[in-house]
Amino acid sequence: MATTPAAMRPASLVANEAVLSAAELALADMLVALEQGHLFEAWAPAGTDDDKKAAFFARVAKLNDSYPGGLEAYITNARVLLSASSANENPMKDVESVQIPIGKSLDYGSPEYDKLESLGLEEVSRACFVLVAGGLGERLGYSGIKLSLPIDIGSMTTYLELYCASILSLQRRCAEPVTIPFVIMTSDDTHLRTVALLESNSNFGMAKGQILVIKQEKVAALISNDAKMAAAGAYELLTKPHGHGDVHMLLHEKGVAQSWLAQGKRWVVFFQDTNGLVFRSMLACLGVSKGLGLDLNSMCIPRIAKQEVGAITKLVYKDGHSVTANTEYNQLGPLLKALGESEGDVADETGFSPYPGNTNQLVAGLECYVKTLEATGGVMDEFVNPKYKDENRVAFKKPTRLECMMQDYAKAMPADSVVGFTTAAPWIGYSPAKNSIEEAIKKVKAGVSAMCPATAEADMYNVTSEIFRRHGCHMGMTQAYKFAGIHVEVGPQLSISPHFALARADLERVLPVPSKVTISTRSALVIEGDGEVVIRELDLDGALTITTSRGARVVIDGLRVRNRSWELKPLDNKEMEAAPEFLRIRGYKVVKHETLELVFAESGEHTVAGDRTVNPKRAAPVVEAASAPAATSDAPMPPSASYRNLTLAALGVGILALGGVVWARSRAKRL
Repeated sequence: MATTPAAMRPASLVANEAVLSAAELALADMLVALEQGHLFEAWAPAGTDDDKKAAFFARVAKLNDSYPGGLEAYITNARVLLSASSANENPMKDVESVQIPIGKSLDYGSPEYDKLESLGLEEVSRACFVLVAGGLGERLGYSGIKLSLPIDIGSMTTYLELYCASILSLQRRCAEPVTIPFVIMTSDDTHLRTVALLESNSNFGMAKGQILVIKQEKVAALISNDAKMAAAGAYELLTKPHGHGDVHMLLHEKGVAQSWLAQGKRWVVFFQDTNGLVFRSMLACLGVSKGLGLDLNSMCIPRIAKQEVGAITKLVYKDGHSVTANTEYNQLGPLLKALGESEGDVADETGFSPYPGNTNQLVAGLECYVKTLEATGGVMDEFVNPKYKDENRVAFKKPTRLECMMQDYAKAMPADSVVGFTTAAPWIGYSPAKNSIEEAIKKVKAGVSAMCPATAEADMYNVTSEIFRRHGCHMGMTQAYKFAGIHVEVGPQLSISPHFALARADLERVLPVPSKVTISTRSALVIEGDGEVVIRELDLDGALTITTSRGARVVIDGLRVRNRSWELKPLDNKEMEAAPEFLRIRGYKVVKHETLELVFAESGEHTVAGDRTVNPKRAAPVVEAASAPAATSDAPMPPSASYRNLTLAALGVGILALGGVVWARSRAKRL
């Protein structure tokens, strides 16, 4: 693009020519040519705020460099999309029919499920994992990064700790020594705190170089249909996130995907930041991808007809081509009606919509993925969603921007790609913490899941309890709670390390005699660390924690525990004001009345048996615990497992004096 002649520069820019470099003047001329001259209107003459002007152009240069084709392409694309939005054009006008894609519905525990999970285990050594984590927890009422949120307040395990442990657990199951790559995409908002969380916890046990953190850049915010860029002050630009679809461009630009393919990897698994259940059904989904030869497999949940969840559909267009991808719920119903379905999206004989619900978790075949990235540069289709003040769709309520979505990779794939889905029941695969208490109450009133921290924690407990029950263990039933207006059902509080049993195939090894395992409703069981734990016989009516180090093998054989256990208690108004954020967003605390704590720091085999009815030191509620600070932008990390163990060791002498902790340190010792 030819630079704008000096005569076209606004007066406020001309008055600063003497203090601007040639590169800065070139950027200024580009902005003027793109009809962004309003950005210079409030500039002071040369000699005033010159450092701020230099910072302005540094930001412009960054925006120009980070978007494919630069700001000229961004503004051009924005004008096309904003024009279509203002005209209220129907993006589905050329769709001729809506069909159900190929796919598989998982039935946990069935012979087919076990076969698919086994197939997934065979493939996991050739898988790579990508976590998109560009958002803060502000939507939840949490000022830290969502990856630092504790999944449950009993163990204080964070989401990132769980994901790292899950990948390491899969890695240990591989027949040959292998390192499974893990990429985390961050943003300006989350990058430094994500890196700090990893560094302060030694990458949660992952090897040096195993985790790659890549940061996406923001894009310019826009204030009008002609794509005028928004200012946030005389020398500042307002920018906004571009969306998690940038992950594909970054993996391409940095050569990551190509490198994986060269290493013999076959699959890329994409997942998001606060779904603790993702690894529970992931292996079976990977098995479906292998079994059906899918180039892209969307991990889905059954979807109630008309539910406010995107749907995986196969759209057939008038020109004959088809696309299997996510269709937003507010587009699906009107589209079906326009095609002759008078009721729109309706349930089939299963009681659910035939179009499964999108969870934004994907398994991509790497060969097709690299081919698509090379053809597209990793650039996904964009959309714009301005909120208009007026019926004429001219004035915006607030600045907007172009966005792209990770799942729209499906729309960029070659026409001969095989695209499908795998559906798993939500209890085994999907329960994110993405809504605040207030939003969750609205969701429930609208007839959909709350998907808030309280329900996410409850579902983490309940999924393990249900898996144990289906294996043959005697598990207490759930009981109803109400926290800050949110109704949850919670059974035994089970916080179990992925190293214990991530796959269904592990259960025979770690719970060899399930009929001899009884856990009451009021019980809490925490198994943490990366040692091996086998529960042959356990009668638990209280709270028990088992902490192991690598190389330790612990056999629970004939252990009977009775104590006052832990209690989930609602926070009253005064406590809500004083509590750390990770409790406030739940509306409750855990009171640890009594706990039997078993810590195995040495390698070797340890067997634990007998009655343990202890009278330990009364534990303080988590809300008051010094080891669980509020997660804020400056200090904010709930303690990791290693930090918790150090805290326990520091307190060990005083607690031991009261008989509250059993330390199992000797090799092959029966306590």
